[in-house]
Amino acid sequence: MIGRRKAQTDLFDVGNVYPFVLRPGTFEAQLAQAAPRLFSDEDFARFYTERVGRPSVPPSLLALTLLLQNEAQTSDEETVERTGCDLRWAAVLRRPAGEPLCAKSTLQLFRAHLVLHEEVHTLFQKSIQEAKRAGLLGGRVRAAIDTKPIVGRGAVEDTYNLLASGIRQVASALGKQAGQSPDAWLVANGLGRYAEASVKGSADIDWSDEEARKLLLSELVADARSVLAASAGGGKEAAEAAQLLCALLLQDVQVQETAEGPKAQVKQGTARGRIPSVSDAQQRHGRKSASKRFTGHKASICTDIDSQTILAVDVLPADAGDASGALGLVEQAEEQADVVVEETLGDCAYGGAGTREEFAEAGRTLHAKVPSEPERSAFPKSAFVLDLQQDTVTCPEGHTTARFMPTHEGGKVFFFGSICRDCALRAYCTRSAQGRTLRVHPQEERLQKARAYQQTPAGRSHLRERVVVEHRLARLGQLGIGQARYIGRRMTLFQLTLAATIANLRRTWNWTAGQEGAADHPGLAPKAFGTGSVARLASRTRHLSAPWTGLLRAYAAAAFARYLVHVASQANAALRWKPAFRPGF
Repeated sequence: MIGRRKAQTDLFDVGNVYPFVLRPGTFEAQLAQAAPRLFSDEDFARFYTERVGRPSVPPSLLALTLLLQNEAQTSDEETVERTGCDLRWAAVLRRPAGEPLCAKSTLQLFRAHLVLHEEVHTLFQKSIQEAKRAGLLGGRVRAAIDTKPIVGRGAVEDTYNLLASGIRQVASALGKQAGQSPDAWLVANGLGRYAEASVKGSADIDWSDEEARKLLLSELVADARSVLAASAGGGKEAAEAAQLLCALLLQDVQVQETAEGPKAQVKQGTARGRIPSVSDAQQRHGRKSASKRFTGHKASICTDIDSQTILAVDVLPADAGDASGALGLVEQAEEQADVVVEETLGDCAYGGAGTREEFAEAGRTLHAKVPSEPERSAFPKSAFVLDLQQDTVTCPEGHTTARFMPTHEGGKVFFFGSICRDCALRAYCTRSAQGRTLRVHPQEERLQKARAYQQTPAGRSHLRERVVVEHRLARLGQLGIGQARYIGRRMTLFQLTLAATIANLRRTWNWTAGQEGAADHPGLAPKAFGTGSVARLASRTRHLSAPWTGLLRAYAAAAFARYLVHVASQANAALRWKPAFRPGF
């Protein structure tokens, strides 16, 4: 049965027992003040029955606890302890000190419900509603999108240990079915070497000997095949583990069948979509730049440029392009935040022709820098003049060709052929005996317009506005998004969504506090008198007679003195320990 938070505070809560106040401006103080309106128990009523069983811990308090946990980045055990021992957390929850809110399993079950029913978006939408309530977010927005690497939680292994881990996982499923431990099942089936922590570390071979390495890998392949044969008819869990082991064999190992058995060697290069971890099979190898590699996932966010409110989040495979699902992310932002996205800004990763075409077909505006051409010794494509109306191409030397062949994607390939034979710039343009060729993209006209726009001062200024999304990604990094807390892409999305919720709430509350401060102290403005004002006034009154000059200078000095007194009083008020929220009252 669902338990509900009491409207009346407890007689022995922190605010009534201890002379304790939350420090103004902290996350705990802001959350405590907003808690009564932020979540209600009815928001999570689908997790519980109405009448059966004893009352549960109020789910609104569990939601507040998850926000506190993710802001402080604490473990489940420490989180439960802090609900009773940390006076700040007890003040937010309005509970007595020394009494934990719940058991650790209760918090974990509530988190599992949020993930299973995808109700974590309820928490995220509350942060957007808070921004709208404060007047920070309007109904029509300009969005910016970008991505950030997330290092995975699963252990990354090389080919030898990866195959061994796959064998152990199948053995674990088969052993569970037979009522044995994984190690007992392995020993009983002559695979005792896989009970070791590391097969590669326990192997007594000369690792500088290539033949010895191939022999060990061949033994691993033979054992993997025997385990796969044993997994036939072993149930769903064994079938899933066997499927993963098959994928590991196919991606890393090249096998040659011989009369003595399989002879294996490690494949050269990295297979596309390679699985680097058995403990988290959804991790992938990714690259943020030419020099920065990572293994894990990729966070993708959509942010309102004017308010800096995060409108939508998603988690992509690490090897997926940044622009993957960009249109879906913008549509998700409109649905979740109930706003209209007028235009979308992105970096050059979103400037490809495919992404532009996708947005154009959906009737949406996308502004992104066109990716620069790769460096090459020959003249780049930008050195040629393309006339898309007349279907002609003119080279840097001034030669024009109208010969082209259409491609299956809808583009064209232009040929210069014999024109290049006697060209003075041939050595700087092509080495082909057939002359220079130039490929024109099906969306070339759209790309040309984008290149022309980004070279104008207005275009460059417009594209720079997307820097807001980088600031939001940096804020999410402060909240721990650079490292996954959980296994799997779905749980990582849960972590990202909670971090975005906290970032939105803090942004809204700090902005509101700034607006209130400006309204309460209108005198604190750059227009107030200062030493420079007094000096300018003195220089401008030199032509006046002595009595008028002295009177004006005296007035300026008095005004400046009043200004100093006002500033000093405001500074003293800011330094004084004043509670923004007193729990219990």
